[in-house]
Amino acid sequence: MNAIGKSSAIFVTLSGLFWGGWILGAQTPEGQEAIARAYAAYAEQQATANENLFDSTALRAVICGAGGAETAEPRPCLAVAAAGRLFIVDAGSGAANALTGRGIPMERLQAVLLTNAGAAQTADLGIMFHESTRGRSDALMPVYGPADTQRMVEGLNQAGGFDGASRGLQAWGPSPEPGRSVIVFEADGLVVSAFTTQEDAFNGRIGYRFDYRGRSIVVGGDGQVMSAAAASNADVVLQGAQTQALARVHGERGTATAAEVAAQARAANAGMVVLTGADSQVAAQVQVAEARAAGFQDVVAGRVGMLVELPLDNGAINVRPL
Repeated sequence: MNAIGKSSAIFVTLSGLFWGGWILGAQTPEGQEAIARAYAAYAEQQATANENLFDSTALRAVICGAGGAETAEPRPCLAVAAAGRLFIVDAGSGAANALTGRGIPMERLQAVLLTNAGAAQTADLGIMFHESTRGRSDALMPVYGPADTQRMVEGLNQAGGFDGASRGLQAWGPSPEPGRSVIVFEADGLVVSAFTTQEDAFNGRIGYRFDYRGRSIVVGGDGQVMSAAAASNADVVLQGAQTQALARVHGERGTATAAEVAAQARAANAGMVVLTGADSQVAAQVQVAEARAAGFQDVVAGRVGMLVELPLDNGAINVRPL
C-alpha cells in the first residue's frame, strides 16, 4: 500500500472508531482534542504523500473543478504539476477548497492561467492568493489570461487593498494570435504556452499547452482550441464541451460539442480526451457517448478529484482518483 493509501486507511479507521464510540472519552473535551490531533495528523500525511505529485517522473493534471455549458454555475479548475511546480488553469468557485482538501500544497503555486476572464473562471482568485502566499508579506501571484485579465485583476487588487506591484495579483496578458503560440513559462524542461483560434480570439478565450520532457497536456477551457495547430499530437486534451441537444437549445455560443471535440481530436492526433464540461453523471455519459460515436474512442469524462498522469519513461496515460 502506498503512502496515500496508508494515510487514508488511518483516516477511515479513526473516523469509524470515533463515530462508533470506541475511543474512550471521545465525547469529552480531551477526547475531542485527541480526535482533532488525529485528523490534523492525517491531513499532514496526505500533504506529504501529495508531494509525490511534484517529482520529476511524470507530467500530471488534477481536476479540481468542473462544469461548463451543461451547468448553471460552472466551476472550472484544473491543476497541472510538473518540474516541482503547480499551475492552476481557471480558478472556479470552490477550487481552492478542492485543492487544499486533498492536501495539495498551494505554496507550490507558480501561476494561475485563465482561459477566460469571466466570473466563472476567476471566482476563487482571491482565495488562491491567500492560500498560496500564507505567511508572506511581499507576495505576488502571477495571473495570465486574455486581454480583459488586466482590468479584472486591477479590480480585485483594489478590493483587497493590494498595489499589484509589491503584493497582490500580477496580471500578464500573453495575447497570442491565431496560429502563433506565446510561451508564458519555461524552466527545467517544462514549457507552458498560450494559444488561441480565430473564433476563440473573438470571444476572449485562450488555451494552454504544457510540454514536459516529451509528454504534453492541452487545456482548452470551453473554447474551440482543438482546431488549433498548437493542440496537435498532444498526449491528453482536457476540454469543456456541451451535448448536441444543449447546443441546439442554446444556439451558437462558441462552446464546442463533444462530437466536435472528438472529431478535432482525431484530426489532431490526440492521445486521449478528457471532457470537463459536465457536472452530472447523466450529462457526462451523454457527452462520452456522442464523442465516441463521432469516431474517437479514447475519451473519458472528467470528474473532480481525477488524476491524469503521464510518466516520462513510457507512453502510458494513467487515469485514477487522487
